[in-house]
Amino acid sequence: MSAAPSDSGVAWPRGKRAAAIISVIFDDGMDAVAKAPDLAGRAKSRSVWLYGARRGVERLCRAFEDAAIRTSWFVPGEVAETHGALLRAVAGAGHELESHGWAFERHDTLPRGDSLALLERSRRALENVSDRPPAGFRLPIGAWPDGFDHILKEAGFLWSASLNGDDVPYLHSSSLVEIPVHLELEDRPYFQFNFTPPFPKGLGRIASYGGVLANWIAEFEAYRKFGACFVLQLRPEMTGTPGRIGLVEAMIRHIQSCGDVWVATADEVAQWHMANNAHAPEPDHPLNVFAAYQREVRDAR
Repeated sequence: MSAAPSDSGVAWPRGKRAAAIISVIFDDGMDAVAKAPDLAGRAKSRSVWLYGARRGVERLCRAFEDAAIRTSWFVPGEVAETHGALLRAVAGAGHELESHGWAFERHDTLPRGDSLALLERSRRALENVSDRPPAGFRLPIGAWPDGFDHILKEAGFLWSASLNGDDVPYLHSSSLVEIPVHLELEDRPYFQFNFTPPFPKGLGRIASYGGVLANWIAEFEAYRKFGACFVLQLRPEMTGTPGRIGLVEAMIRHIQSCGDVWVATADEVAQWHMANNAHAPEPDHPLNVFAAYQREVRDAR
């Protein structure tokens, strides 16, 4: 593949101007219970999040099949064991299954050995249903622990899609690739809502579908203009509904209509970056600023 630097300074394959990744976060309600443990005992409320496995996964997969695209799914290991048949079908359709931890644990509160053991356990569970060891990881909850990239590398991961701080992939000190993600490109802030009990508390009502699509297209066009890496983040329970799947289909059509954008999986982007763009981030990169802050905190103790 030939490549030329874009406005962001990143060279994308085949002369493309920017990159776009469609990702799916499938945690079967674990995220909701982690933030509001009382939901575990509320069948009606929790069913809002369990809808993904019942209907949303299949509906998203049909949309992806119609568009002839491969996507990247972030799945906790425990969910891989619970929904093995469903996820075998997802992997069988050509989609990547990547790790979202084991059971929504907070790695910033775990000893290193415990983190490593759970990461390795999640990889085994996902490999069992996809016949492919996951190369990527998305932090389920909590802060990014100091030196966590080295733990991920030791567990066998090559890249992460957990942090913000940039619009293009970059390297950690361990050579782990980071694919930045951003809240405005998720479906959850627009559509996550439960009336009784109110969850999340203080959240406004469900957003206009047309407004959400307009936001995503505006973001995509900006990423395209600046040669960046657009990462759309979907959840089966949020955008796998009969009405909202149309937003996903329309967004994919818009992305595919732009011939200068490389539509790829997260692993393909990470592998490309390692082979063609790999270099340490600048001293003033947010990753280095955060590392310096962590050192100051430790020294002050």
